[in-house]
Amino acid sequence: MLLGFTSFEDFARWYAELGKLKIFWAKIIKDIHLLSTENEVFFISVEWLVRKKIKKAVLAVAEKQCKVSSIIESLRRYESSTKVLIVPEYLSIDLNLVNARSILYFWEPDASILEPNRNIRIEVYRDWSNDEIEVFRSIHRQSWGFFIPPRLHDHIVVLGFLNDIPVAMAYLNTHNFNIDYGIHVIRTYWRRRIGTRLLAELLELANVFGASSISVVRVFRNIRGTSSDIRAVNFYRANNPSIRMSIYRLKS
Repeated sequence: MLLGFTSFEDFARWYAELGKLKIFWAKIIKDIHLLSTENEVFFISVEWLVRKKIKKAVLAVAEKQCKVSSIIESLRRYESSTKVLIVPEYLSIDLNLVNARSILYFWEPDASILEPNRNIRIEVYRDWSNDEIEVFRSIHRQSWGFFIPPRLHDHIVVLGFLNDIPVAMAYLNTHNFNIDYGIHVIRTYWRRRIGTRLLAELLELANVFGASSISVVRVFRNIRGTSSDIRAVNFYRANNPSIRMSIYRLKS
Protein backbone atom coordinates (compact mmCIF):
# COMPACT_ATOMS: atom_id res chain seq x y z
CA MET A 1 0.00 0.00 0.00
CA LEU A 2 1.13 3.52 -0.78
CA LEU A 3 0.18 6.01 1.99
CA GLY A 4 -2.89 3.93 2.73
CA PHE A 5 -4.19 3.94 -0.86
CA THR A 6 -5.21 0.57 -2.27
CA SER A 7 -3.62 1.24 -5.67
CA PHE A 8 -1.10 3.53 -7.32
CA GLU A 9 -3.94 4.96 -9.43
CA ASP A 10 -5.80 6.05 -6.28
CA PHE A 11 -2.66 7.70 -4.96
CA ALA A 12 -2.10 9.43 -8.32
CA ARG A 13 -5.63 10.88 -8.31
CA TRP A 14 -5.20 12.15 -4.75
CA TYR A 15 -1.81 13.63 -5.59
CA ALA A 16 -3.03 15.30 -8.81
CA GLU A 17 -5.74 17.11 -6.84
CA LEU A 18 -3.21 18.06 -4.16
CA GLY A 19 -1.20 19.74 -6.92
CA LYS A 20 -3.69 22.61 -6.93
CA LEU A 21 -2.02 23.76 -3.70
CA LYS A 22 1.15 24.48 -5.73
CA ILE A 23 3.51 23.57 -2.91
CA PHE A 24 7.13 22.46 -3.30
CA TRP A 25 6.30 18.77 -3.57
CA ALA A 26 2.88 18.88 -5.29
CA LYS A 27 2.09 21.11 -8.25
CA ILE A 28 -0.24 20.98 -11.26
CA ILE A 29 0.74 17.78 -13.03
CA LYS A 30 1.03 16.80 -16.66
CA ASP A 31 2.09 13.22 -16.02
CA ILE A 32 2.72 10.80 -13.16
CA HIS A 33 3.83 7.19 -13.21
CA LEU A 34 5.49 4.59 -11.03
CA LEU A 35 9.16 4.16 -11.92
CA SER A 36 10.03 1.25 -9.63
CA THR A 37 9.58 -0.32 -6.22
CA GLU A 38 12.83 -1.12 -4.43
CA ASN A 39 12.80 -2.66 -0.92
CA GLU A 40 9.28 -1.29 -0.32
CA VAL A 41 10.31 2.19 -1.47
CA PHE A 42 8.18 3.64 -4.28
CA PHE A 43 9.98 5.79 -6.85
CA ILE A 44 7.50 7.97 -8.72
CA SER A 45 8.15 10.15 -11.77
CA VAL A 46 6.19 13.39 -12.00
CA GLU A 47 6.01 16.12 -14.62
CA TRP A 48 4.74 19.40 -13.20
CA LEU A 49 3.41 22.35 -15.19
CA VAL A 50 5.14 25.41 -13.74
CA ARG A 51 4.61 28.75 -15.49
CA LYS A 52 3.66 26.90 -18.72
CA LYS A 53 6.87 24.87 -18.64
CA ILE A 54 7.39 21.24 -17.71
CA LYS A 55 9.48 20.55 -14.62
CA LYS A 56 10.49 16.98 -13.78
CA ALA A 57 10.53 15.52 -10.29
CA VAL A 58 11.04 12.15 -8.65
CA LEU A 59 9.28 11.24 -5.39
CA ALA A 60 10.66 8.49 -3.18
CA VAL A 61 8.02 7.22 -0.75
CA ALA A 62 8.84 4.83 2.09
CA GLU A 63 6.16 4.01 4.66
CA LYS A 64 8.17 1.68 6.91
CA GLN A 65 11.49 1.64 8.73
CA CYS A 66 14.18 2.23 6.12
CA LYS A 67 17.70 3.48 5.65
CA VAL A 68 17.21 7.09 4.62
CA SER A 69 20.78 7.50 3.37
CA SER A 70 20.34 4.70 0.82
CA ILE A 71 17.12 6.24 -0.51
CA ILE A 72 18.88 9.58 -0.91
CA GLU A 73 21.66 7.88 -2.85
CA SER A 74 19.07 6.26 -5.12
CA LEU A 75 17.44 9.66 -5.74
CA ARG A 76 20.80 11.10 -6.76
CA ARG A 77 20.55 9.03 -9.95
CA TYR A 78 17.93 11.44 -11.24
CA GLU A 79 20.30 14.35 -11.73
CA SER A 80 18.05 16.70 -13.70
CA SER A 81 14.91 16.18 -11.59
CA THR A 82 13.68 17.77 -8.37
CA LYS A 83 14.17 15.10 -5.72
CA VAL A 84 11.53 14.66 -3.00
CA LEU A 85 11.83 12.27 -0.08
CA ILE A 86 8.65 11.13 1.76
CA VAL A 87 9.34 9.03 4.87
CA PRO A 88 7.75 8.24 8.24
CA GLU A 89 7.98 11.19 10.59
CA TYR A 90 9.97 9.27 13.20
CA LEU A 91 12.93 8.85 10.81
CA SER A 92 15.61 11.50 11.15
CA ILE A 93 17.45 13.19 8.30
CA ASP A 94 20.38 15.57 8.12
CA LEU A 95 18.62 18.89 7.53
CA ASN A 96 21.76 20.23 5.84
CA LEU A 97 20.83 18.02 2.87
CA VAL A 98 17.43 19.63 2.25
CA ASN A 99 16.00 23.01 1.29
CA ALA A 100 12.27 22.54 1.91
CA ARG A 101 10.22 20.57 4.43
CA SER A 102 6.59 19.59 5.01
CA ILE A 103 4.43 17.18 6.96
CA LEU A 104 1.58 15.02 5.68
CA TYR A 105 -0.94 13.37 8.04
CA PHE A 106 -3.91 11.07 7.38
CA TRP A 107 -6.90 10.14 9.54
CA GLU A 108 -9.48 7.42 8.96
CA PRO A 109 -13.09 8.67 9.32
CA ASP A 110 -13.53 6.79 12.62
CA ALA A 111 -10.28 8.16 14.08
CA SER A 112 -10.02 8.59 17.85
CA ILE A 113 -9.27 12.29 18.33
CA LEU A 114 -9.23 14.55 21.38
CA GLU A 115 -12.49 15.59 23.01
CA PRO A 116 -13.67 18.60 20.98
CA ASN A 117 -15.19 21.82 22.29
CA ARG A 118 -18.92 21.12 22.17
CA ASN A 119 -19.76 24.80 22.58
CA ILE A 120 -18.73 25.41 18.98
CA ARG A 121 -21.61 25.69 16.54
CA ILE A 122 -20.76 24.46 13.04
CA GLU A 123 -22.05 25.70 9.71
CA VAL A 124 -21.14 24.02 6.41
CA TYR A 125 -21.05 25.99 3.14
CA ARG A 126 -21.16 24.52 -0.36
CA ASP A 127 -21.35 28.01 -1.86
CA TRP A 128 -20.87 31.43 -0.34
CA SER A 129 -21.61 35.12 -0.74
CA ASN A 130 -19.18 38.03 -0.85
CA ASP A 131 -20.10 38.82 2.76
CA GLU A 132 -19.20 35.27 3.78
CA ILE A 133 -15.90 35.56 1.90
CA GLU A 134 -15.10 38.55 4.08
CA VAL A 135 -15.74 36.42 7.19
CA PHE A 136 -13.40 33.75 5.81
CA ARG A 137 -10.80 36.41 5.05
CA SER A 138 -10.95 37.77 8.60
CA ILE A 139 -10.40 34.34 10.17
CA HIS A 140 -7.48 33.47 7.90
CA ARG A 141 -5.76 36.79 8.54
CA GLN A 142 -6.18 36.43 12.30
CA SER A 143 -4.86 32.88 12.14
CA TRP A 144 -1.88 32.82 9.77
CA GLY A 145 -1.74 36.42 8.53
CA PHE A 146 -3.00 36.15 4.94
CA PHE A 147 -5.99 34.87 2.99
CA ILE A 148 -6.47 32.15 0.39
CA PRO A 149 -10.09 31.99 -0.85
CA PRO A 150 -11.96 28.70 -1.24
CA ARG A 151 -12.48 27.23 -4.71
CA LEU A 152 -16.18 26.95 -5.51
CA HIS A 153 -16.15 23.59 -7.30
CA ASP A 154 -13.52 21.99 -5.06
CA HIS A 155 -14.23 23.00 -1.48
CA ILE A 156 -16.76 22.67 1.28
CA VAL A 157 -16.16 25.34 3.91
CA VAL A 158 -16.63 24.39 7.55
CA LEU A 159 -17.09 27.43 9.81
CA GLY A 160 -17.02 27.34 13.61
CA PHE A 161 -18.89 29.83 15.82
CA LEU A 162 -18.43 30.52 19.53
CA ASN A 163 -21.29 32.59 21.01
CA ASP A 164 -22.31 33.39 17.41
CA ILE A 165 -18.85 34.80 16.65
CA PRO A 166 -17.07 33.11 13.69
CA VAL A 167 -13.73 31.98 15.11
CA ALA A 168 -12.50 29.01 13.03
CA MET A 169 -12.66 27.52 9.55
CA ALA A 170 -11.36 24.84 7.22
CA TYR A 171 -11.74 23.88 3.56
CA LEU A 172 -12.43 20.22 2.76
CA ASN A 173 -11.50 19.31 -0.80
CA THR A 174 -14.34 17.07 -2.00
CA HIS A 175 -12.18 15.44 -4.71
CA ASN A 176 -9.35 14.08 -2.56
CA PHE A 177 -10.56 14.85 1.00
CA ASN A 178 -7.54 16.93 1.88
CA ILE A 179 -8.01 19.77 4.37
CA ASP A 180 -6.63 22.34 1.97
CA TYR A 181 -4.51 24.99 3.77
CA GLY A 182 -5.21 23.40 7.15
CA ILE A 183 -7.50 24.20 10.07
CA HIS A 184 -7.55 27.84 11.18
CA VAL A 185 -8.59 29.35 14.50
CA ILE A 186 -8.33 33.04 15.41
CA ARG A 187 -5.27 33.39 17.67
CA THR A 188 -7.15 34.74 20.69
CA TYR A 189 -9.22 31.52 20.70
CA TRP A 190 -6.36 29.02 20.56
CA ARG A 191 -6.06 26.17 23.09
CA ARG A 192 -9.80 25.70 23.52
CA ARG A 193 -10.18 22.52 21.40
CA ILE A 194 -11.93 24.59 18.73
CA GLY A 195 -9.69 23.22 15.97
CA THR A 196 -10.47 19.73 17.23
CA ARG A 197 -14.19 20.48 16.89
CA LEU A 198 -13.63 21.36 13.23
CA LEU A 199 -11.57 18.22 12.71
CA ALA A 200 -14.42 16.15 14.17
CA GLU A 201 -16.83 17.76 11.70
CA LEU A 202 -14.46 17.14 8.78
CA LEU A 203 -14.23 13.47 9.74
CA GLU A 204 -18.02 13.23 9.84
CA LEU A 205 -18.26 14.82 6.40
CA ALA A 206 -15.66 12.41 5.04
CA ASN A 207 -17.72 9.53 6.40
CA VAL A 208 -20.85 10.87 4.69
CA PHE A 209 -18.96 11.12 1.39
CA GLY A 210 -17.62 7.59 1.79
CA ALA A 211 -13.98 8.68 1.95
CA SER A 212 -11.43 6.17 3.21
CA SER A 213 -9.37 8.92 4.86
CA ILE A 214 -8.76 12.65 5.11
CA SER A 215 -5.37 14.32 4.94
CA VAL A 216 -3.65 17.56 5.81
CA VAL A 217 -0.39 19.16 4.66
CA ARG A 218 1.73 21.75 6.44
CA VAL A 219 4.67 23.29 4.56
CA PHE A 220 7.25 24.66 6.97
CA ARG A 221 8.26 28.28 6.59
CA ASN A 222 11.87 27.31 7.23
CA ILE A 223 13.71 24.01 7.45
CA ARG A 224 13.67 23.75 11.25
CA GLY A 225 10.11 25.01 11.57
CA THR A 226 8.84 28.30 12.94
CA SER A 227 6.90 28.50 16.19
CA SER A 228 3.71 28.55 14.08
CA ASP A 229 4.79 25.41 12.23
CA ILE A 230 5.56 23.58 15.47
CA ARG A 231 2.26 24.67 17.03
CA ALA A 232 0.28 23.42 14.01
CA VAL A 233 2.15 20.12 13.94
CA ASN A 234 1.60 19.57 17.66
CA PHE A 235 -2.12 20.17 17.20
CA TYR A 236 -2.41 17.63 14.39
CA ARG A 237 -0.23 15.05 16.19
CA ALA A 238 -2.29 15.36 19.37
CA ASN A 239 -5.31 14.26 17.37
CA ASN A 240 -3.80 10.87 16.53
CA PRO A 241 -3.39 10.69 12.75
CA SER A 242 -2.99 7.11 11.55
CA ILE A 243 -0.22 8.00 9.06
CA ARG A 244 2.44 10.64 9.82
CA MET A 245 4.93 11.45 7.09
CA SER A 246 7.71 14.01 6.65
CA ILE A 247 8.51 15.39 3.21
CA TYR A 248 11.86 16.88 2.20
CA ARG A 249 13.18 18.42 -1.01
CA LEU A 250 16.85 17.53 -1.43
CA LYS A 251 19.36 20.18 -2.36
CA SER A 252 20.73 19.93 -5.88
